[in-house]
Amino acid sequence: MTIDAVSGMRRIALGQLSINIPKAFVLPFDATHATTNFDHYRIACPLSVRRSLPKRQAEYLAGRRVAIAALQEQGSGVLDLAIGQERAPAWPPGYTGSISHTDGIAAAVAMRTHRVRGVGLDIERVATPVALEAILATAIDATELEPLTTIAKRLGWPFALTVAFSAKESFYKATAATVGRFFDFNVLRIVDCASGSNEIKVEVAEPLAPNIPTGMRFTLSYVQMDEHTLLTSCAW
Repeated sequence: MTIDAVSGMRRIALGQLSINIPKAFVLPFDATHATTNFDHYRIACPLSVRRSLPKRQAEYLAGRRVAIAALQEQGSGVLDLAIGQERAPAWPPGYTGSISHTDGIAAAVAMRTHRVRGVGLDIERVATPVALEAILATAIDATELEPLTTIAKRLGWPFALTVAFSAKESFYKATAATVGRFFDFNVLRIVDCASGSNEIKVEVAEPLAPNIPTGMRFTLSYVQMDEHTLLTSCAW
């Protein structure tokens, strides 16, 4: 991990997959102080964000800052990133990326479209007991618990289940533009979490698009940032 002393952003490697994803830009922020100066960073504050709570304003600004940094590293001259369809970021032509934020921290990654069809990134705090119940009820099938045991033995079940939820979020972000519609967690099954690696192998349980058929497998990556925070990624 490296830290930029000027911007306060950290760089975190996302693991070595078949498609090499650049290091993520990660930025801690104070969600209670969103008198955040959009003008200072020359980032426009959309009306929908301006009318929202300070927490949402802080999340939006931090997310745009890391996304712009990620795009500029890849060669884009972009200075701002508007809101596009379905409230997703309007990535500039020739680029794609992913933004994620959770309690007081934002992360983003960007790539050129000639290298990748889609990329997804998700950052999460390890789930509380109440949140774990919700994950088990809505995001994880009973058959997925066996492969997740590999992670649970090393890092505990709260971490393993949070990784499973986050990995599915990363997959959704990476494939959403291709699929073109909302789909539930149950269309993706976790089939292997190889011991000694930070990889999760998943399988598509129903056809999502002509180039994402039933049975297609993807390998995702997870990184433990600290005791309470993790980052997952997907690229294809």
